[in-house]
Amino acid sequence: MAEPKKGYESLKAAVEKTIEGGKSFDSPEQLRKQMQWVLDRAQQYADACGVDREAVLEQWEKDRTYSWVNYYQDANQPDLSKYGSVVTLQKWMEEGKRLYGKDWLDWKFKCPACGHVQTMRDFKEAGKDPQLAYVNCASRHGLGGKKDCKWTTGGFLRIGGRYVIDSKYCPRLIFEFADKEG
Repeated sequence: MAEPKKGYESLKAAVEKTIEGGKSFDSPEQLRKQMQWVLDRAQQYADACGVDREAVLEQWEKDRTYSWVNYYQDANQPDLSKYGSVVTLQKWMEEGKRLYGKDWLDWKFKCPACGHVQTMRDFKEAGKDPQLAYVNCASRHGLGGKKDCKWTTGGFLRIGGRYVIDSKYCPRLIFEFADKEG
């Protein structure tokens, strides 16, 4: 049997420490089930990114600065199977360049709620953070769209758009490109 690697070892040690400490409201069986959830979710992210599970676990464990029980949850590692469109940051950047060219300020995004098409340039020229163009409807900032829309991917409802997974295997829900095919 192959040696477990750093990410797995770190997670397993954290789980064992929680069980041995006896300070959790959950039973040892429940904590082990939670560990299996983490392993399954890491595999899901590994499959989406074309890497092995250990790479994902190692990065997550490296970035984790608080209790594993609180760190590993749907809010931080959402179930990617619920979203039809999941890509790595690299593939997303390639798609944006193919659709709109190298100047990312001209990339177009479509609000999933009202359908307004906006660019990062629209936001920059209005003195706003250009990156808001792929997470907020322009109407939130008085820049267009339906007056009452004000949609954001950071709200309570996590619908519309797609997940882009960065090099640390952190997902970010964003608007789709306006001219996305398929």
